[in-house]
Amino acid sequence: MKNEKLSKLFNNNIFWAVISLVAALGIWVYMTGTQTEPIEKTLYGVQVAILGEEELQATRGLVVTDVSVQTVDVTISGTRMNIGRLSSDDVQAVIDVQRLTNAGMFTLNYSLSYPDGVDSSAVRIVRSSPSSVSFQLTRMDDRQFPVEAVFSGSVADGYMLGDVEYEPQTITVRGPASVLDSIDKVYAEVSLTDMDATRTVDVPYLLLDADGNEISQEGLEFDFNTISVTIPISKMKDVPIYVTLIEGAGATRENTEINRSVTSITIAGEASVVDGINRIEVGPVDLTRFELTYEDTLDIVLPNDVENISGIEEVDVTVEVTGLAVRDFVVTNISSTGLPEGYSAELMTHSLTVTIRGPEEALSELTSANIRAVADLSKTTATGTMDTSNVDIEVDGALNCGAVGTYRLTYDISR
Repeated sequence: MKNEKLSKLFNNNIFWAVISLVAALGIWVYMTGTQTEPIEKTLYGVQVAILGEEELQATRGLVVTDVSVQTVDVTISGTRMNIGRLSSDDVQAVIDVQRLTNAGMFTLNYSLSYPDGVDSSAVRIVRSSPSSVSFQLTRMDDRQFPVEAVFSGSVADGYMLGDVEYEPQTITVRGPASVLDSIDKVYAEVSLTDMDATRTVDVPYLLLDADGNEISQEGLEFDFNTISVTIPISKMKDVPIYVTLIEGAGATRENTEINRSVTSITIAGEASVVDGINRIEVGPVDLTRFELTYEDTLDIVLPNDVENISGIEEVDVTVEVTGLAVRDFVVTNISSTGLPEGYSAELMTHSLTVTIRGPEEALSELTSANIRAVADLSKTTATGTMDTSNVDIEVDGALNCGAVGTYRLTYDISR
């Protein structure tokens, strides 16, 4: 009978409903009690935050630097329900700088900032380390610093590095005066290998102090973000010295011997220019201006945009005419041409000694009767005695013969 009653009781839904209600009530009472009990919680590495820094900079030209610590450790007290789930990442140690007006060194206590859902009025700081934060408040300033740009790479064989060029030459930096005081220069470096052509690259730069140590750019403003660096690369080439000649009076390049104190020089320039240069010409040497031997120092002149790497600017040249001989003739066959209308000319030089150069056999058959002196008087503009060097010596009937040197005739000009 007793077992039958118990069986009916356990199968009764109302019974189990009452049991469930009692159990839920017990759990609620337990949980409520534990969530409202006070606890302490230590948060390590809480981030320090500055309140009002942007407004301070905008309105007073002041900026926060040299903050003594970036994180703090704090132990807080509160109910489990209020602070039980907090972590260090949820909390900030806030320093309020909004009321500061002057530059200087400050030490301030911080307050803790909690996320939404935490009743900050019910949280108490038990202990903190450190309990305050020191920092420097300094004025913003603008200063210019020199730029130094260097090339630290390598140049391909047969090429030459020129002077590195860069823009800008100075960088304006805006930031705390205490930071600007430590800056010595702006430094940019380009490292390219086996360069065989000029290149211009934009590169970032570093701020260095007087000892070459890098200074952080955080919190600073610049008028340029990069440095434009040009690396000039020239192609080098050895080219021969070539003596140009004005042939005449029987002398050609084939019957001359040319000696030079310098046979070649090294030049450099843009590859497109250098590749088109196969020799450097000096002179010209006029073979009709001397008899058999010529000696002179000639300037070495380079084309535009080409550099003389050898540094040799002159060459001593000796030209010797071979296989020819010279002989003097007295010329009396003298005439003029080109005299302007209205002028008359009376020759005052009645004979002229002329040196003729040519093959020996041709000279032996030549006579004065075959040689004429013709003066060009086309540029006559005045009257009186005039000495002219515009005299052409013409040789008739003798191959490969001609006069060498210059000749003058004197005329009396009248109108």
